[in-house]
Amino acid sequence: CLAYFTRLWNERAAAPPAFDFISLLAHDPATRNMVDSPMDFLGNLMLLIVGGNDTTRNSMTGGVYFLDKNPKEFAKLKADPTLIPGLVSEIIRYQSPLPHMRRTALEDIEFRGKHIKKGDRVVMWYVSGNRDEEVISRPDEFLIDRDNPRRHLSFGFGIHRCMGNRVAEMQLRILWEEILR
Repeated sequence: CLAYFTRLWNERAAAPPAFDFISLLAHDPATRNMVDSPMDFLGNLMLLIVGGNDTTRNSMTGGVYFLDKNPKEFAKLKADPTLIPGLVSEIIRYQSPLPHMRRTALEDIEFRGKHIKKGDRVVMWYVSGNRDEEVISRPDEFLIDRDNPRRHLSFGFGIHRCMGNRVAEMQLRILWEEILR
């Protein structure tokens, strides 16, 4: 696996930039040397290969479950399939396909009155961020026609933003288009 992807990486790095994950990583200044650290390289590849599978599958089953538990929302969807993009974002927000993300603090910092020391492990719980009542109106309700439905943290943020976010949204959109046929 590592040998195959290293060869593929080197081919993509030697070629002009293209619009695929390996080429994007191989040409980006922040990630182009990733191949020099085999464990980091392999870990990131595994995230790309496995991460999208698990999270999208969780969102698919979560969507079925939430629409079953919220029949009025399902009736809205059947009456107006143009709500599918909002449904997809709401599933991703409400389901939060990953429970949490852990990081290690790189420096001492104070955040909202809490002291975090360099080396401390910190955890972001997606469900907490995606149910923040200061940011999301009626956060504990599953609403497929919510205003600004893509305002969630399920795909992360910044350098830790999910590279497959648009692929996941597309897969879920197509799934619900086919289910409603």
